[in-house]
Amino acid sequence: MTTRARLFLAGTAVVAVAIGALAARFDSGQAHAGYDRSVPSADSSVPAAPAMIEIVFTQEIDASGTVIYVFGPDGAEVDQGDTTLDLYDPNRTRVTVSLEPDLGPGTYRVEWTSLSAEDGESDSGSFEFQVGSGSATPGASPVASPVASPVASPASAVAS
Repeated sequence: MTTRARLFLAGTAVVAVAIGALAARFDSGQAHAGYDRSVPSADSSVPAAPAMIEIVFTQEIDASGTVIYVFGPDGAEVDQGDTTLDLYDPNRTRVTVSLEPDLGPGTYRVEWTSLSAEDGESDSGSFEFQVGSGSATPGASPVASPVASPVASPASAVAS
């Protein structure tokens, strides 16, 4: 093999390694357990306050680093601090938090932090929904379609 051929092969190997490293970096940057959908939906309006908020994430979450907070129209926290991973969800992507009873009309803000069970990366975001007439102010997350769990499920309490 000539020197020129060896240099060509070595250069090709360096380029292939660089492309592989870039691809791996891009893939790991996309591996967060992000917001997929919620009940109520982001930026939706519901006639009465729900008993709980449900968020479904894009991948399996680690309960130890996942939490949901809900704030009422006056900015006060209205969740019961019981963020819970749905143990009946085979994908371990569904998380809920209970709300205080008898919440009134207005715009509610949901803030969440998730921890990916796949790669240990955290992600966070927020969205709003409106209780009663009117419309919610657009939030940071995309509008999601509601998907409720068909049956009540036991859950595992997560960090708060």
